[in-house]
Parts: sequence; structure tokens; C-alpha cells
Amino acid sequence: MQASIRRLGIFFIILAVVMVINLSYLQVWGQKKLIENPANTRRLIEEYGISRGRIITADGLVVAESVETEGPFEYRRSYPGGSLLCHVIGYDSPQFGRSGLEAYYNEYLLGRKPSRGWVEEMTSDPEQGNDLTITIDSEVQAAAAQALGERKGAVMAIDPKTGAVLAMYSWPVFDPNALMSQERDAAGDLAADAVVLSYTQDPSSPLLNRASLGLFTPGSSFKIVTASAGIESGFPPDTVYNCPGVLPVGNFRVTNYGDPPRDFGTQNMDQALTASVNTYFAQLALAMGGDALVDCAERFGMNGVPPLDYPAVAASSIPQVGEMDDVELAWTGAGQGELLMTPLQLCLAGCAIANGGKTMLPHLMKDVRLQDSILERFDAGEWRTPIAAETAEQVLEMMVHVVESGTGTAAAIPGVSVAGKTGTAEVEGMPNHAWFIGIAPAENPTVVVAVVVENSGGGGGSVAAPIAREVLEAALK
Repeated sequence: MQASIRRLGIFFIILAVVMVINLSYLQVWGQKKLIENPANTRRLIEEYGISRGRIITADGLVVAESVETEGPFEYRRSYPGGSLLCHVIGYDSPQFGRSGLEAYYNEYLLGRKPSRGWVEEMTSDPEQGNDLTITIDSEVQAAAAQALGERKGAVMAIDPKTGAVLAMYSWPVFDPNALMSQERDAAGDLAADAVVLSYTQDPSSPLLNRASLGLFTPGSSFKIVTASAGIESGFPPDTVYNCPGVLPVGNFRVTNYGDPPRDFGTQNMDQALTASVNTYFAQLALAMGGDALVDCAERFGMNGVPPLDYPAVAASSIPQVGEMDDVELAWTGAGQGELLMTPLQLCLAGCAIANGGKTMLPHLMKDVRLQDSILERFDAGEWRTPIAAETAEQVLEMMVHVVESGTGTAAAIPGVSVAGKTGTAEVEGMPNHAWFIGIAPAENPTVVVAVVVENSGGGGGSVAAPIAREVLEAALK
């Protein structure tokens, strides 16, 4: 009898120990996993019971705010800016989750960050979130939207001195307010479900932020990287090549634009960049070698993800040296081949050239506030130095000539010195992509703009450069 009681007692002691261990695990180690479980409606009720902080542009436009609502959730998100900043801000929805800055700065907007102190965090839950001020200038963003119009593509604008993103616009757009709707159709289904389904099935991908995720062949806009790599490798701007319309490379050939391909004769780097001569930059790439070109491109940030405070950023890519033969290397130098770039990455390359060879950390957050108190501020810092200051100065000067008398004259602004480079990227079986990278004012740059118009069928000089000009003008104002 005593043995049975002893065994029963030991069983209950073991059971109590297991329960203590399990509860300790759930409260300490497993808490985060339970809180973030999508099936945890308690988490949703708690989070949507907080008046989430506003998101405000640098010029004071409220583009996201919380409004009281009826139903199981006390608050829902509203987007007064509509689709203008839809890809930047993203959305915050109990049905569809979060995207954009709503996702990246979620803990700040809920008032959980910055830390409130351990006593306050242990004894009370936040009822009011923190406001997020972002670097986007709504007027520059609006200029990008108006200039691009209803053409698939993207526009990036960055202050090269600080890394602050002034505009990040992608088209097609989506309506974030439609995702917040609680209206139901005759069958009782949420109207927002049909909206999301239409977006996900749309072949033009309106939910895709082409500015940070769109990967496109850069065409001749990449020649600013090739030129930088050449100068860094000992080929100064006065390096001369004979530039025929057709350059044989092995059993293949590199061609200039034109029908038939234009023969430019003897050209130096400045002349070749101004006229965008493919056969010059193909020869320059072959002369410096794949190691030098790839190394310089990677110093600019390619084959890596730029450190933007945003949850959806793609890595631009250049093939490794072992993956390129002479033909591939020659075409890569001209901006074709297997190259893929995002508008963000091209803009960052332009920032290095505009800022004496240094690229500052790109960022969207300006500061975090609770009412009038600044809780956290983004401190500008250097990301990398891909090229020497002298190289940057030489490339910038050549880019000024592109706008003054070359392929980029459509980006010229009266009374302002603008530097730029066009790009017309061939896409197999589809119309060309049109690119432009612009810098202004060239003598003391305060804005860099990158534009891509997807499958436009036109050239960078005629299609993308006028868009960049309008955005540059808005930023300079």
C-alpha cells in the first residue's frame, strides 16, 4: 500500500515539474512564437486595440493613421494619401498582414519601440503608438507619379549627401484603403478579399514595388559603372579606341545602335559616354578584365542587398568572372548580357558618383515621435566607398556632357547643370526598357534620380530622361 502511495506521489511530483517547465518555456522562450501565430486572435485584438502611430512625410503630409471602428477591432488603418505612397507605406490589415513600412516599423508604430523602460513595460501595455516621420517628400513623390503616368516602371530619388529617400514610386499602384474595407457583398463575403484576389491575379503585378524589387537589364545606364571601373583600373578618360559599328568578339559581335550600326571612329571615354557607344565600352571591359569590372560593380553594391530600412529589397546581379567569356564580358561592359539591376541600386551608384565616391546609408525613416517628443532619429552614416573621389569627379563631368550635348539632352533644366546617363536595354522577344540616371545640380549635387520604364519600346533619352527632369525639378524646388 505504501509503495503504491509512494509511486503515485512521485508521479504527481514529476507531473508538477513538467507543468512548471512547460509554463516557463511558454512564458519565456515560446512567448514570441505564440504571440506571432496567425491563429492567435487574442494577439490581433490586442494590436488593433492600440491607436497605431501615424506615418508622416518629411513635408508634413499624414499618409497613414488609425481611425476608430466598430466590430471586434477597436481601430483600423486609413491611408489619406491613397495610392501615391502605397508601395512605400504598404498596408496593415488583420486579414492580409502587413507590408512596406507598416511591417518594417511595426513595433515602433505600436509603441513597443523604442524601449519604454522595464518597469513600464512590465506593468502596462501601450495604448498609443509612436508616429513615424519618413524622408519622402510628397511633392517629389507626386512629381514622380505624374511624370511616369500609367506606364509600368519606377522612379527613385535620393539625397546623395545623407542617403535620405526623397521619392520611391512604382506603377501600377494599388489602393491600400480597399484592403481595409469591412464591407461585404450580397453573399456575405468581404469585398477586400475580391480586391486582393484581383491584385494577385493581375499580370501587371500592382503589389510589386518595382523600385526596390524590379530587376531589369540596365542597358547603357550601366556604363557609369564600367567607366568608373576603367578609370580605377588605369584607363583614364582620354583612353582612345577605334569604335566601329560592329565589333567582332570571337565568333560573335557587339554592335552600336542604328540601322545599320553606327561607326563612331576614334573615340575617347568622354566622347563615348556622351554618345553611348557600345563598342567603346565593350573594348574597355575586355581591356580591364572581368575581375576589375565585377569587383567595381560589387563595391557599388551589386550581388548584395542594399541596407534600406524596408522589408522588400532585391539584390542586383552581375555574373562572376568564371561565368563570363569574352563575349559576355564585352556585352556586360556595354550594359547588356546577364546584368540585372533595380532602380534603387542604379540610384545608389549615382549617389556615389555625386558624393565624391562615397555612398551614404539609404534610409526612409527620419525620426520616431510620441506627440512632440523625438524618441529616435536616424543618424546619417556612410555605407561604402566604391570609388576614389577623383574617379567620381571625372565620371560626373562626363555625365554632364551627356546632358549638354549627348543622348540625355531631354533631361536638361534651364539654369541648372544636370549630369546624367541614358540607357536603352534590349530584352529578348520584348520591347526595350528605357533608363535614365540623373544628378543635379552637378557642381553640388543634392538629388539623384533613377528612372526605368519597363518595355517602353523607346530609348532612355526620349522616354526616361524627361521623367527624370520633372522629378529633378521638383526636388530642386
